[in-house]
Amino acid sequence: MKKSLLLAMAFVLLASIGNAKPIVLKATNTLGEDHPMTMALRFMSTEIDKRTNGEVKMDVYPNSQLGGNKEMVEGVVLGTVDIAQQFAGTFSSYVPEMEILVQPFLFKSEEGLFKALNGKAGEILAESLEKKGFVPLTYFYGGSRSFINNERPINTVEDLKGLKIRVIGVTTVINAINQMGAIATPMNQSDVYSALQQGVLDGWENSPVTLYSLKLYEQSKYFSYSRHLMTPDLVALSKVSAKKMGEKNLAILKEVALEASALERKLWAENEGKMVQEMTEKGWVEFNEIKDITPFAEATRNLLDEYQAKFKNGLVDLILADQ
Repeated sequence: MKKSLLLAMAFVLLASIGNAKPIVLKATNTLGEDHPMTMALRFMSTEIDKRTNGEVKMDVYPNSQLGGNKEMVEGVVLGTVDIAQQFAGTFSSYVPEMEILVQPFLFKSEEGLFKALNGKAGEILAESLEKKGFVPLTYFYGGSRSFINNERPINTVEDLKGLKIRVIGVTTVINAINQMGAIATPMNQSDVYSALQQGVLDGWENSPVTLYSLKLYEQSKYFSYSRHLMTPDLVALSKVSAKKMGEKNLAILKEVALEASALERKLWAENEGKMVQEMTEKGWVEFNEIKDITPFAEATRNLLDEYQAKFKNGLVDLILADQ
């Protein structure tokens, strides 16, 4: 009788475990389905389900479905959004030290950028993020950002004068674009297409990959390689969500995120050239190199000095050493 009772109890326990509801994470970004970053999030979704045996699932909401740049970062703080993959500078609203990642002309190469992020500089930023409710999972590569507009190719700082250029609402980015001569216009990415179409904006600044994946080539004529920013996207988990997952599943998520970062960088490298070639051959966008970038860099040089004086956290020297 006791043996039968124990077997029955064990069966009920196993059945309850099997029927336990999975933890469902909501992950979001502002980018299209065919963007390398969205593909990397999809990879994370598949792998976290597989490796936790269905205990953790991750639904992906691309293309600003859960709000704009600032809204999704705020959602992570509040726990209403579990994972946000977002332009790293956007997190500076809560973690001012993150402004280091939007300093113009700071990073010289993809290798230098990730050497800094994976080293001491990355550790310092991670500590600051965790204090404000973010669990940094990894960084995705966002290429370099350049000027895109409908008026003329940009070759000198004089060519930027009077152009209304959309930027993310991050103080350092706004100041940088203004100091280079344009009129910085903060706006959510999801509103850029219609703003260009209606003439509210003259242009924006981003990468060829984002230009292509959001089909903004339909509203953009000139792409001028200034490469004024090389800013990664941070993939951040809400601390509220992390507490629900348990240490084992959180460790799996972090492992999956690192693999997703490697995949995203591979996809970026494979696709950027193809996208530029297609947009050029079809006559959608005219691309040009800015031959002398020095005046653009000189116009913004004070911003790095101001960061160093404000925070005195050693990040500037650490990052410059990695370049």
